[in-house]
Amino acid sequence: MPHCGELILDWHNEWYEAAQRRAIYSGQAAMDCPLCRQAVLWFESRDIAAPPVTAQVPVAQRSALLAAQWVPIREPICTALAGYIANHPAGQQYSGYWQPGEIQQADQQVTKP
Repeated sequence: MPHCGELILDWHNEWYEAAQRRAIYSGQAAMDCPLCRQAVLWFESRDIAAPPVTAQVPVAQRSALLAAQWVPIREPICTALAGYIANHPAGQQYSGYWQPGEIQQADQQVTKP
């Protein structure tokens, strides 16, 4: 459970770079909660847990570009990251994660021919 105590519908670990995912899975890094942005451990795909206060693990941040690449494949009805964040219940939990310009830029990079 993250620090904020909220239920996260989808942690979207696939939106982290590959090296970050490996570090998160091995317990050498933490994910960030999309709502409170605090560190969350997801060691070996087990339960999500807030790290101890004394833990000094780096906190990875999700890539808007990877998220924008993911949406048309996994949630094609949303067409783009902006649509996923605006319309999908799991996506709405990321509404404050990136700045609108970051989302727009990522969506444009994905849709360029």
